[in-house]
Amino acid sequence: MKRTLWTAVWLGVVGLVGAGLSAISGISFWWAFLIVAVAILINGLVATLEDDLPGGFNNPDGTHTPRYAVITGWVVRGLGAVLILLFVAVLVVSRMSAK
Repeated sequence: MKRTLWTAVWLGVVGLVGAGLSAISGISFWWAFLIVAVAILINGLVATLEDDLPGGFNNPDGTHTPRYAVITGWVVRGLGAVLILLFVAVLVVSRMSAK
Protein backbone atom coordinates (compact mmCIF):
# COMPACT_ATOMS: atom_id res chain seq x y z
CA MET A 1 0.00 0.00 0.00
CA LYS A 2 2.77 2.40 0.92
CA ARG A 3 4.61 1.78 -2.37
CA THR A 4 1.42 2.36 -4.34
CA LEU A 5 0.88 5.64 -2.54
CA TRP A 6 4.41 6.88 -3.24
CA THR A 7 4.13 5.86 -6.90
CA ALA A 8 0.85 7.76 -7.20
CA VAL A 9 2.37 10.83 -5.53
CA TRP A 10 5.43 10.66 -7.83
CA LEU A 11 3.24 10.37 -10.94
CA GLY A 12 1.07 13.24 -9.70
CA VAL A 13 4.08 15.52 -9.20
CA VAL A 14 5.45 14.56 -12.61
CA GLY A 15 2.04 15.24 -14.13
CA LEU A 16 1.79 18.68 -12.51
CA VAL A 17 5.29 19.71 -13.53
CA GLY A 18 4.69 18.25 -17.00
CA ALA A 19 1.47 20.24 -17.31
CA GLY A 20 3.33 23.41 -16.32
CA LEU A 21 6.09 22.72 -18.84
CA SER A 22 3.47 22.00 -21.49
CA ALA A 23 1.67 25.27 -20.77
CA ILE A 24 4.86 27.34 -20.80
CA SER A 25 6.57 25.76 -23.81
CA GLY A 26 3.60 24.81 -25.97
CA ILE A 27 4.66 21.17 -26.47
CA SER A 28 2.13 18.40 -25.97
CA PHE A 29 1.43 17.20 -22.43
CA TRP A 30 2.71 13.67 -23.00
CA TRP A 31 6.07 14.85 -24.36
CA ALA A 32 6.39 17.21 -21.40
CA PHE A 33 5.43 14.38 -19.03
CA LEU A 34 8.10 12.13 -20.57
CA ILE A 35 10.77 14.86 -20.40
CA VAL A 36 10.03 15.58 -16.74
CA ALA A 37 9.92 11.89 -15.77
CA VAL A 38 13.24 11.11 -17.47
CA ALA A 39 14.85 14.25 -16.00
CA ILE A 40 13.80 13.30 -12.47
CA LEU A 41 15.04 9.73 -12.88
CA ILE A 42 18.41 10.82 -14.31
CA ASN A 43 18.77 13.39 -11.53
CA GLY A 44 18.16 10.66 -8.94
CA LEU A 45 20.74 8.36 -10.53
CA VAL A 46 23.35 11.12 -10.66
CA ALA A 47 22.66 12.06 -7.03
CA THR A 48 23.05 8.42 -5.94
CA LEU A 49 26.29 8.08 -7.88
CA GLU A 50 27.63 11.30 -6.39
CA ASP A 51 26.76 10.12 -2.88
CA ASP A 52 28.54 6.78 -3.42
CA LEU A 53 31.80 8.32 -4.69
CA PRO A 54 34.69 8.83 -2.23
CA GLY A 55 33.93 11.85 -0.07
CA GLY A 56 30.21 11.58 -0.78
CA PHE A 57 27.39 11.25 1.75
CA ASN A 58 27.34 7.43 1.67
CA ASN A 59 31.14 7.04 1.43
CA PRO A 60 32.78 9.88 3.39
CA ASP A 61 36.13 8.17 3.96
CA GLY A 62 36.36 6.53 0.52
CA THR A 63 36.85 2.98 1.77
CA HIS A 64 33.64 1.42 0.41
CA THR A 65 33.30 2.71 -3.16
CA PRO A 66 30.85 0.50 -5.08
CA ARG A 67 32.09 -1.16 -8.25
CA TYR A 68 29.54 0.64 -10.45
CA ALA A 69 30.87 4.00 -9.24
CA VAL A 70 34.44 3.04 -10.19
CA ILE A 71 33.30 1.82 -13.63
CA THR A 72 31.22 4.95 -14.17
CA GLY A 73 34.23 7.11 -13.31
CA TRP A 74 36.35 5.35 -15.93
CA VAL A 75 33.57 5.64 -18.52
CA VAL A 76 33.25 9.38 -17.88
CA ARG A 77 37.02 9.85 -18.14
CA GLY A 78 37.07 7.84 -21.37
CA LEU A 79 34.26 9.91 -22.86
CA GLY A 80 36.11 13.08 -21.88
CA ALA A 81 39.26 11.85 -23.62
CA VAL A 82 37.27 10.93 -26.75
CA LEU A 83 35.63 14.37 -26.79
CA ILE A 84 39.00 16.11 -26.46
CA LEU A 85 40.45 14.03 -29.31
CA LEU A 86 37.39 14.75 -31.44
CA PHE A 87 37.69 18.47 -30.73
CA VAL A 88 41.39 18.45 -31.70
CA ALA A 89 40.62 16.49 -34.88
CA VAL A 90 37.89 18.95 -35.90
CA LEU A 91 40.21 21.87 -35.13
CA VAL A 92 43.01 20.36 -37.25
CA VAL A 93 40.66 19.61 -40.17
CA SER A 94 39.18 23.10 -40.06
CA ARG A 95 42.66 24.67 -40.03
CA MET A 96 43.80 22.51 -42.93
CA SER A 97 40.72 23.30 -45.02
CA ALA A 98 41.06 27.05 -44.39
CA LYS A 99 44.37 27.18 -46.32
